[in-house]
Amino acid sequence: MAILLFRFANWLALLLLLGACVQPYEPTILRSTKPLLVVDGFINGSGITAIRLTRSLKLEEQTGFPPETGALLRIEAASGQQYKLRETMAGTYESAALVLPAGQRYRLHITTRARREYASDFTLLKSTPPLDAFRAQVEPSGVQLYLSTHDDTGSSQYYRWQYEETWEFTSAHDSRWRYLGNKQMVRRKENIYRCWRTESAANIKTFSTLRLQQDAVRDYRLLFVPATAIRLRYRYSIIVHQYALAREEFDYWEAVKKNTDNLGTLFDPLPSQIQGNVHALADESEPVLGFVGAATVREQRLFINRAQLPFEWQFVDDIYRTCVDVDTFPSARYKPSDWTYDEMFGDSVARMPVARIGPGETYTGQTQACVDCRLHGSNVSPSFW
Repeated sequence: MAILLFRFANWLALLLLLGACVQPYEPTILRSTKPLLVVDGFINGSGITAIRLTRSLKLEEQTGFPPETGALLRIEAASGQQYKLRETMAGTYESAALVLPAGQRYRLHITTRARREYASDFTLLKSTPPLDAFRAQVEPSGVQLYLSTHDDTGSSQYYRWQYEETWEFTSAHDSRWRYLGNKQMVRRKENIYRCWRTESAANIKTFSTLRLQQDAVRDYRLLFVPATAIRLRYRYSIIVHQYALAREEFDYWEAVKKNTDNLGTLFDPLPSQIQGNVHALADESEPVLGFVGAATVREQRLFINRAQLPFEWQFVDDIYRTCVDVDTFPSARYKPSDWTYDEMFGDSVARMPVARIGPGETYTGQTQACVDCRLHGSNVSPSFW
């Protein structure tokens, strides 16, 4: 979600200048626009509040978005209570696990290292209803994920969902040996063949029941996973987080979704300026990106095992598509015999030993990119696995 907010910072500078002309040019204001503060997160009434602060970039810059470090953050209740957040990593601030009463108003207060103060509007903390169902349906071309929820009180009406996918995968080759140098090969002890990868959704999922007779969501199509997706090869898991939103926050995310969905062709509407609820206290004209809402969170996790899927499904791993052949040492292809162990396996990025073949000192080898799964995930099994 933070990536989406970063893009708005670039659009904001561009919107100040773009007219009907489609001829490319480079406005001078883009070079002088100051980086904007980007606030990503919400006040969690039933757990840890995590807020990420970054600065926007100019359109021509290609570096990563710089974190806003050394800031002081606190949650403020309209009734006077305050809850501090601490910086757990560069630009990321977290509170203790909190249980905040629903129906009260809260806001986020920020003081940057430069002593500039920002605050979100006070917003009513909404109580999110639980999910009624979160299920997977196997279809001919893939797996469709559905969710359902409802609120008997009729006070939710506006919903947003986020999800994270986790899946197990293996590298193209299982390296069973490690080269120590000086012609020494030892059995590999650490696992670099089987790993797990987690990715968060980059798209926005919102829904309103305002025009329905009941405050109920039935079989909302959250995500479709194609039958060829490598995520389904061994075991796949997805966790969905459900939030009840205030009307203002729902309108904000709808505007964000409209801009991100429509951007891309000459005939699409230009992205509009997104008005969040975070403001600079000393200068109301300073743009700040982000919306800090307040809600309790409901979540549910789902697992899909390979045995639950059609046997004939074939999964495609684009990462390892070119990792087919292995080199062998010693080999006729490297004669004359001036190829040494150091030349073959001394550079672990260029080639790592995979397996020992035959009774002699003959080993197969492959590049690190085809052998070490840690380049694309973690070799530590998730706690929920």
